[in-house]
Amino acid sequence: MLIRLIVLLLCLAGFVGGCGASHDGELRWRFETKKAHQQWAVADAQRLYVCADDVYCLDIATGDLLWQFQTFGAHSSEPVLDGARLFFQCGGVYALDAETGALLWEFWTTTWATAAPAVAGERVYAESGGRLYCLDAASGKRFWSVKTGAVDIAPVVTKDRVFYSNEAIIVCLDAATGKEVWRVDTDSDRVHLAADGGVLMSVDSGGLVRLHRVETGQVQWSFVTGALLVRFCMLPSGQVILSAGVLYCLDVNSGEEVWRFSRKGVLFLDAWVLGACVIAKGHSGDFFFVRLRDGMILRRMHMPGGGKLFVDGNGAVFQGRRSRTVDCISVRVGGLL
Repeated sequence: MLIRLIVLLLCLAGFVGGCGASHDGELRWRFETKKAHQQWAVADAQRLYVCADDVYCLDIATGDLLWQFQTFGAHSSEPVLDGARLFFQCGGVYALDAETGALLWEFWTTTWATAAPAVAGERVYAESGGRLYCLDAASGKRFWSVKTGAVDIAPVVTKDRVFYSNEAIIVCLDAATGKEVWRVDTDSDRVHLAADGGVLMSVDSGGLVRLHRVETGQVQWSFVTGALLVRFCMLPSGQVILSAGVLYCLDVNSGEEVWRFSRKGVLFLDAWVLGACVIAKGHSGDFFFVRLRDGMILRRMHMPGGGKLFVDGNGAVFQGRRSRTVDCISVRVGGLL
């Protein structure tokens, strides 16, 4: 299916728009938050949820404010949208009604939490104060908690297992009970995890990517990128996209390289898949549209400003930075695929 329209939602410093910074698109709407702060976002087909100084719910078509929720402090992690509920951590764990912004419940410990929660089914997994908590998604009731030590990275969940990493150690827990299933020492200084569809992957600070067997933690294959920053994007088609300076497409079962995409002078920091297209973000703020099946470039697009890129299945792209302004920009890429 051809991609007819991609909506780019990016946060720019207020003076950038005023100075006439150029971009490859048409400004549809603009919204300003109360204060300049790092912004995080998640979207569905109708709404964009921006977590910054407060939580703002915007009409994704018009930019109109639908509701606003005041928190006790600025956000430092991403929100998670799961059906009719919006979850985030801002000191404590919050659950809001996604349509109205009404507070459903909140869960606090004696410490200020910063890692994003993970949601699977009717359970929420959140780290706070050196412990991992499993909460009921509907009520916030605590099912269990386990001591993890100093962990500032969000847990990941796949199938009936929840995983967290503490420096070089990967720990697998039974998602229902919190009982430890296995732990593996990766012999690295620090690892980050990603999980999706029964697949568990890790990357260390030297850019070594590993695929682990969910049942045992055993390494099935490894792939050397040599990059200091690696981000994952796993696909149900059996491929994994790595942005590691260079953009890689790997076969998830074997770890073999399917294709790679690079550009002289460009470091790729993040990538997301939208239909048959990979959207890769370069360090200079340029976005590259790459065909998923073979890594062929379809379009290069310039957007001013830096920040985090977010893509959802409806074609929404969000770029955030420390700012007050949220700009919605339409970019047409129809007919490229």
